[in-house]
Amino acid sequence: MTTLLLSFALRIAAPAPSAPLDFTITPQDTKSLRVTLSGPAADLPAGPFKGTMSVNGSASEMPVVGTVVHAGDHWQLPVTVRFADVPADWADRFRPDGFSYRLRETGGAAREWTGTRTWKDVALDNSRDVSSQFGALDGVKLTDVSLLSSEAQAQVSVLNPFSFPLKIASTEYVLYAEGHEVGNGQTQGMLLHPGQKNVLTLPIDVDHGSLLSAAGGAVLSGGDVAVKLDGRLVLRLKGGDVTVPIALSGHLAGGS
Repeated sequence: MTTLLLSFALRIAAPAPSAPLDFTITPQDTKSLRVTLSGPAADLPAGPFKGTMSVNGSASEMPVVGTVVHAGDHWQLPVTVRFADVPADWADRFRPDGFSYRLRETGGAAREWTGTRTWKDVALDNSRDVSSQFGALDGVKLTDVSLLSSEAQAQVSVLNPFSFPLKIASTEYVLYAEGHEVGNGQTQGMLLHPGQKNVLTLPIDVDHGSLLSAAGGAVLSGGDVAVKLDGRLVLRLKGGDVTVPIALSGHLAGGS
């Protein structure tokens, strides 16, 4: 009887959540992003919150500390997440279709939220686009120029902000000069070392005629040509591949 009364009292003090949590991701900078958790206002009062979260059944948890505010009929909890603090086990458990979550409150009432969401359920706030800070086209250089053919190499800097390495399964890309497609290339099997910028060398097969047509004068004189590198790189994770678009601008320098 005592156990039954205690269980009933706990249910009154910490009622079960009535709906799945909503997630909004807002880019901040190259070190962190803001994740805003949200649910029905009746599930959580306004005020300080302290707890932990895990995803996809991982035993690794991240601290969740912030202030709950009420907006209309929902509560909202903005939390800053540092890339360097994301557990490697979370990356290993990545699923391309979505994720499960477990949010536990460790201060105050012993509330807990569990559920699943698809990636399309997650809102992305693009009001602050910092994607260009994670990748840069340092330059493209012609490495072999003749009357009939040309070859080039692109130097691309890619920042891995996490504390664990990321494997690049493949890359595919197209080079544009003065708005015209002039070459393409691909690579297999590269590594992004953790917590630093990684310089990737990407070989490019150049269509000699297209390059001369687009920027022949500058190429032959050794001048610089405005170029764009568009394509994708594929990150290989244990739970599935993640495709990351490439859209970088820079300059092509003529051969020496």
